[in-house]
Amino acid sequence: MPEDRESISEKEADDRNGHEMESLSVNSRANGPEEQDDGIWDIHSHCLPGIDDGAKDWEMSLRMLQASWDSGVRTVIATPHYLPWRRHPLDADRVRNLCAEAQERCRRKLGIGMRILPGEELYFHNAIVEDLRAGRALTLAGTRTVLVEFSERVPWTELSAGLIQLRRSGYRPILAHAERYGCLRKDDYFREILDAGVYIQSNIQEVEGGLFSDMARWVKRKYREHEIHLTASDMHNLDTRPPISKDQLAWFEKKVDEAYRKELFSGNIRALLERG
Repeated sequence: MPEDRESISEKEADDRNGHEMESLSVNSRANGPEEQDDGIWDIHSHCLPGIDDGAKDWEMSLRMLQASWDSGVRTVIATPHYLPWRRHPLDADRVRNLCAEAQERCRRKLGIGMRILPGEELYFHNAIVEDLRAGRALTLAGTRTVLVEFSERVPWTELSAGLIQLRRSGYRPILAHAERYGCLRKDDYFREILDAGVYIQSNIQEVEGGLFSDMARWVKRKYREHEIHLTASDMHNLDTRPPISKDQLAWFEKKVDEAYRKELFSGNIRALLERG
């Protein structure tokens, strides 16, 4: 083990705040929610209009949500970017209000009962816990679960320290699009993330990568090993970063057993949110 590497599990053992680690097993049955069938959950999306680099207006937003519905999605968590360098950070009430309006527009204009819950994709920075506690930054659906991202080139020590900080502060971090972080290609580092109770989210479009894509090979291996907890679209538009598609879902039907599919697309997120 490199001398400058600090183990997440070792740091968690020193936790003085008494927060019990409560990790979902990627092979577990998620405390019963798989018995319900409320369709696919898309927990990472940029579908709210004009609030970040996602949907530019209501027309695009509704088209994205319609496409999601057509593929079997029934619950979307809207996660616009929360970026520390923004001169005017996202207003939490605005996010909540846009979610409510989007849900109503889906019902009234599209005739679909899409459920849209508020959240944010939090870019990690030193004041993130303070922002969460003050209500400036949003958790997922008002729970203690947060969706967090880092720079793609983040060093392991910085990534692990940030996740430790969130855990010690009583939050349950979901690491957004985990396949992007080069430091996690080392299996021992990735295993420490899992052992520490961090939840892993992968973007669904990565399964479409070919044989020469290192990222696609890594993601597919992690699915085969059942080491990803949650799959989501990270949709921003209708073409380059689109909603979940039936073709993408077909890959999972061919390559992933039914029980694990249910955990990836609904069971695990329901179990997390039920914990409050």
